[in-house]
Amino acid sequence: MSRRTQRGFVNKAEALEMLATGRSGVIKVSTQAKIKSPEYKAAQNVLSAIDVLAEKLTGDPEHFHLKAATHRTPSD
Repeated sequence: MSRRTQRGFVNKAEALEMLATGRSGVIKVSTQAKIKSPEYKAAQNVLSAIDVLAEKLTGDPEHFHLKAATHRTPSD
């Protein structure tokens, strides 16, 4: 008897955690490679693909991008 796969269900939290780890590695490679080198360009392509997948999972095209700090004013 064959076992059915779990295709069709993506654990979003787990996937985003793995993508965050991969994205950090890609950024490190990017910062070490010469700008416009084949390694740099490949790293940028991977970074873009990670961001596209994160957008599909979250609906936020800038899920991994730094967010601006919000400024709270004290209530009177």
